[in-house]
This record gives sequence, C-alpha cells and structure tokens, in this order.
Amino acid sequence: MQLSLPVLLKDRLSFDNFVVGDNQQLVDHLIAVASAVEQSPALVWLTYCFAESGLGKSHLLFASSYLAEQSQQSCVYLSFRDKSQLSLEMLEGLEAYSLICLDDIECIEDDLAWQVALFDLINRIKEQGQSRLILCARFPLQALPLQLPDLLSRLSWGVSFRIVPLNDNERCKALILRAEQRGLVMSLEVAKYLLNHLQRDLPALIACLDKLDELSLQQQRKLTIPFVKSTLDL
Repeated sequence: MQLSLPVLLKDRLSFDNFVVGDNQQLVDHLIAVASAVEQSPALVWLTYCFAESGLGKSHLLFASSYLAEQSQQSCVYLSFRDKSQLSLEMLEGLEAYSLICLDDIECIEDDLAWQVALFDLINRIKEQGQSRLILCARFPLQALPLQLPDLLSRLSWGVSFRIVPLNDNERCKALILRAEQRGLVMSLEVAKYLLNHLQRDLPALIACLDKLDELSLQQQRKLTIPFVKSTLDL
C-alpha cells in the first residue's frame, strides 16, 4: 500500500534540488535511510531533525519520501500543522509502511492524546523492526515542549540532526535551481537582487518566484531586474 504525497509546491522536492550547504552528513544519512530496504543493525531507524521555519525540513521529508517511492517502497508523510483536520486513528497501522515521515512535531505540544498516539506508534515501529521513522520539528529534543516525558525518551532512541541554514550564496543557488525547474533562466544578479529586497527565507522567495513565473509567461518577459522590480513593486 502506498500513500500519495500531497503536492505543496510546483516543484518536485528531491535531494537533487536540495542545496546541501553544511548539511552533507544529514543528507547522506537520510539517503541511506530512505533507500534502505529494511531496518538493519548498521542503520539508525529513528531520525529527528530540527530547524527554524523555512530551512528545508519539509523539503527533506518530501525528498526522503520520493526516494523511497523510487526504491519501490511504501511511504507515508503526515504533518501535524493541521492536526485539527486529522484523527488519532491515522497513526494506527503506519508501522506497516517502510518509511514514515512526520512533520511539525512541535504542533502537538499542547495535545496529550496526540503525544500518546505518537508514543504508541514509536513503540510499535520498534517492536516490528522493519520501518524507518523520520521526524522534523522546530526545536531540538531537549527544548521540545511536550507533556509526555516518555515520548521525549522514545525520540531520543535515534539520532538527532540540526539543519544548518544556508548562506546567501547558497540561497541564491537554491533560487536559481527552482527557477530552472520551471524553465526560467535566472541570473545570479537577479537572484541576489531578490535576496536583498525580499524576506530572506526560501519559502518567501519561492512564493515570489511563483508570481514571477506566472507573469513572465503571460507577458513573455525574461527575468531581468527591471521586470522583477515592476512585478513585485520593489
């Protein structure tokens, strides 16, 4: 059984279009986890990643899920950001998937029932011994504000990674990559201009890229600084 991944962006989020920066060890680890056929003594089955918003947590989860799909493995992605639209029963049976990716863990900080459900899922995964679990949150484990101490204990069973922010050159590279995926040619000069005049986090930059993509197609214009300035009112 395979659960289709939600399409949140126009881009296919993969390891190929993730600008690694200082996160090579993390990326290598996730590739090994996502492409593994099953748990093994040499492979950590639980991975916890943390970073502030806009630094690529969801990108890495989608990339891991996509790689698992390409390896003909079952995978599931769930975000707790909109947990009001989810039911606790959705965590039941997830241990049947080869790869389980859970996003926005901090969003269950005030919900003991969800914490117990996640605690039980981790126990089932451990007992079953076949699945790999990747979780992402905004905070390091020791700062994760959970009400259930036993859940924090379970989360510490695995390995923890901090996602290191990209520098400005790497952000420009990421923006140029995303433009290329859409068939747009973006010069380094234009990328730097956007970085200097807009919010510097990638989600905000990519949202602007969506607008530029649409209007450049409508008006048959190239991505020049004058076009960017007039389109975005900069």
